[in-house]
Amino acid sequence: MTTPSGAPTAQDQFDEQTSRRIEAVYLTPDVAAQRDKVMARLAPREGEIALDIGCGPGLTTLGLGQAVGAAGNVIGVDIAEPMLAIARQRCAALPQVSFSLADVTALPYEDAHFDVALATQVYEYVEDIDLALRELARVIRPGGRALLVDTDWESAVWASSDDVRMRRVLETWNEHIPHPQLPRILKQKMERAGFHDVQVEIVPILNVQYDPQTYSIGMMDVIGGFAAGRNGLSAQDILDWKADARLFSEQTGAYFFSLNRYVFTASR
Repeated sequence: MTTPSGAPTAQDQFDEQTSRRIEAVYLTPDVAAQRDKVMARLAPREGEIALDIGCGPGLTTLGLGQAVGAAGNVIGVDIAEPMLAIARQRCAALPQVSFSLADVTALPYEDAHFDVALATQVYEYVEDIDLALRELARVIRPGGRALLVDTDWESAVWASSDDVRMRRVLETWNEHIPHPQLPRILKQKMERAGFHDVQVEIVPILNVQYDPQTYSIGMMDVIGGFAAGRNGLSAQDILDWKADARLFSEQTGAYFFSLNRYVFTASR
């Protein structure tokens, strides 16, 4: 299945195997540091009702659940059941946390239900961004807070001994979502949906050595799994790309990867 833009749906992309790959990436120190910065910026408070949109493997949901405490409530939603299965297991010890299979364009909650909402790497996957943002605004109470994290994939800088192949891989990866450059227009779209005081910050990811415990090396499996067989990229091309990254680092010591994540905070 694909979206009208031709990008595969999230349901297609996040099967059990890919969900476990994503979980491994989210557990790297790079992404853990990003998660800490995001949680500090959102500042969830004890007793609040929180919504974790596109909760994935439940790492941010866990943090929200710990922050709001037993007096609060957190609901994590996702459209990929394999992700929800991981998240439920991760948060099983927190009775204030629950999960639901739900689409961001039709959230099954009352108006003004939540004090705070968080979404990391979600809206770039949504075909109808405007509808999804209006739905987000609907379920947050007046005075409530929202924090969205999305990536402009053209900000990716990845050193390689074969720049042509590197560009082909990244250009193909951009096809996995409808909006690979969403941050450029997200502030304006949030304002039109009813949010105000929208603030934008950058949280960069920088890897300057080849290390399996970094975001970029972890993402090679995710990106490669998508790109193989598309746009003339064979499985061997992907293997060669991965081998080149290791060899490039060993021979020149010049491994380099950077990517900008954009954090949008707003009031309702």
